[in-house]
Amino acid sequence: MEQNITGLSSAEARANLKKYGENAFAKEKFSALKSLLGQFLDILNLILVGAAVLSFSLGEHTDAIVILTIVVLNALLSFSQEFRSEKAVERLSDLIKHEVLVIRDSKQVIINVEELVPSDAVILRGGDVVPADIKILSSNDLSVNESQLTGESVPIEKSADSKDAKNSQLFTGSIIERGYCTGEVYATGNKTELGKIALLSKNTKKITPFQKSLSEFSIYLLRIIGATIVLMLAAKAFSLHNVSDWANTVLFTIALAITVVPEALPMITTISLSSGAIKLARHKVVVKRLSAIEDLGRINILCTDKTGTLTQDKLSITEITSDNELMFQRLAVTTMEDAKVKNHSLHSFDRAFADYVPKNIQSEVGHWKQLDSLPFDPPARRRRVIVEDPDNKKHYLVVIGALETLLDLCNKPKKDFVVAMDEAAKSGKRQLALAYREIDYQPDFNIIANEKNLTFLGFANMIDPLRPTAKRTIDHAKALGIDVKILTGDSVEVASYIGKEIGLIDETHRVYSGDEVAKMTIPELNKAITECSVFARVTPEQKYNIIQQLKIHNVVGYQGDGINDAPSLKLADASIAVNNATDVAKDSADIILLEENLEVVIDGVRYGRSIFVNINNYIKHAMVGDLGNFFSLAVFYVIFSADLPMLPIQLLIANLIQDFPHLTIASDNVDKKSVEKPLVAGRLKSLMKTSLILGVFTAIFYLGYFIFVGTAATDLTRTNLFVFFNLTQLFVILSVRKEGFFWQGAKPSSLLLSALFLFAIGSVALIYVPVLSELLGFAPLPLRDIAILIAVTITFFLVLDFIKVGINKLWAKREQIKSLRLSKSH
Repeated sequence: MEQNITGLSSAEARANLKKYGENAFAKEKFSALKSLLGQFLDILNLILVGAAVLSFSLGEHTDAIVILTIVVLNALLSFSQEFRSEKAVERLSDLIKHEVLVIRDSKQVIINVEELVPSDAVILRGGDVVPADIKILSSNDLSVNESQLTGESVPIEKSADSKDAKNSQLFTGSIIERGYCTGEVYATGNKTELGKIALLSKNTKKITPFQKSLSEFSIYLLRIIGATIVLMLAAKAFSLHNVSDWANTVLFTIALAITVVPEALPMITTISLSSGAIKLARHKVVVKRLSAIEDLGRINILCTDKTGTLTQDKLSITEITSDNELMFQRLAVTTMEDAKVKNHSLHSFDRAFADYVPKNIQSEVGHWKQLDSLPFDPPARRRRVIVEDPDNKKHYLVVIGALETLLDLCNKPKKDFVVAMDEAAKSGKRQLALAYREIDYQPDFNIIANEKNLTFLGFANMIDPLRPTAKRTIDHAKALGIDVKILTGDSVEVASYIGKEIGLIDETHRVYSGDEVAKMTIPELNKAITECSVFARVTPEQKYNIIQQLKIHNVVGYQGDGINDAPSLKLADASIAVNNATDVAKDSADIILLEENLEVVIDGVRYGRSIFVNINNYIKHAMVGDLGNFFSLAVFYVIFSADLPMLPIQLLIANLIQDFPHLTIASDNVDKKSVEKPLVAGRLKSLMKTSLILGVFTAIFYLGYFIFVGTAATDLTRTNLFVFFNLTQLFVILSVRKEGFFWQGAKPSSLLLSALFLFAIGSVALIYVPVLSELLGFAPLPLRDIAILIAVTITFFLVLDFIKVGINKLWAKREQIKSLRLSKSH
């Protein structure tokens, strides 16, 4: 629209920005000091401090110093990882664009929302999120959703001349649902109504299935540990005769418990998710909350439009079918949206006309004015604009949109238009029709009331080439167990053509239209969404209903970019929007694509799943290695050993050494097969069963070796157990990372291999460094003991791997039988 508002000058805007600050809510900054101090208040570190005090009181000063050193190292390690993760998440928000259309220096320009200042003149349209508190100057058919502020979702009609002062104002966070307006900013950032109340952050805490499983796993493990410790102390009570013995046993028990508590799990989860989020961002996928990575990894159905994601979104006009092509071209150019806006790209339809219409015609009508307009209305599938030809003093109401919609508004359009439309649609071409009528324009002219008796001017045939990667993307999705469904506003013919070209459907598959969907009962809709992969001419409400039904038995991802996509985005398990989507779509989505390409989404799913495969590998290691060692030492101490089989310091040092390889698990490579299952992010319960069985085997094997080494606790036997414990833990990591044999599939990452190598070297080096050996109670191992230890460790590794493969095959067979029974019952 032509604006009489001049807005601020660039100099005035800079001065106001300096005076009022950025248009952003003040956020609580990450405090490095607070985080560091918080690490020392961790429950495990406090228990270790208590153990150090107990050691000191018994005169074991060396033990106390070593334990406190471990506390400091643990705290520093956790702090460094938390600090890195926090900074990584902060960087993600900078990748998402939030822009607003303003008038500066009498020109329409796009600026970042943060640069908005009081007294700025703003232009808002359907789909925009109100970026500040604004006084309305002019409006047309303006409807606003203020649920962000009031909690009421019923849209409110607003205008500049409303008698109610609040209805002539717009508040931060509100959504323009319909119409447009111009307004003047009077408050930004924390000075806005939203900024004055407690809703400073729109991010809500969401407990995901994986987080719930982690919590259940931790509680489950702590119960096992607690019960075992109580039984162990109760059994030992009869053989302990003095305070010193009791104190040493308590210290041993504390150290043993700490070796099995998965204290690194929260840290490893955070590291994996934050580093994963940064890597996803490099692949053009930005997550607004870390838990959205789980949502992305769990989906087994992905609903998407085809434009931009499967096609290139580079519309080009092949021909215009019209009785008056010159008039068609003139009106098409003059109705282009944002053609005069600085720093803003045209909509794909407008861009196609800008490329097709000769420059001399564009220049000829360059001075024509847009006096009024109604933005594109998805349910009506059209946009309305009033333009003025200043030379002839003529005014036109121009309607541009879907061909079949405009035919209903016009007087006797030619039948050959319909025939030409059908032929073009069958070859995958899209049509954009244009109709108009000359009007007597007055400022109070009602567009909707006068949208009748139009002259049908014709339509443009357009092609939007498929992305070269489209067919490959669909194949990759199928390999990941993802069923892609196209929900588009295009015609049945165009949607069907695209679906066949990319291999999503063939001649035997049916494509349902929105009109057919509207008439379906719930059972009929459920049958249709199960059988059909392409839906055409569907409205936003119909998309919502389809997703709602799909969610009953599936984890659904939805990619949308319009104002009316917001309900579907909020409904979907994984909501995805592109970075150039409407503000409301980006606000409703948890995942933002920096590149409008479905391949980016599928790659994101694959990578999201790999993150959880690695987190699960840590959990398996905790169950198989740590739990096995815990039970074996507990049983050995209670039944076979009168003295401590390993010193508390030795257990704590071993636990510290083992934490280092765990920190590199996030970098590990994963097998293709392991990410093919859609619910990989929620498989915690099933993998715990396998891990527990392997943990029992580990405990029995360890116990057998401990008895073989000798029941009399000496420096030599303790050293032997220490090295054996560490080396077998190394091999457990290598084994549990694959469901098949360790030599199959992806090789470990170089970072993980390096950590494991240093872990092995460090474990052995400790017993041969004189000062450390004496400090920690170690003795050099004879060559014979080393040879036996290596042979037994390799035997353990091979047997563990074979048992693991056998159990996994057994579970797979059981799942297969279960699926067959289920399919027969249906």
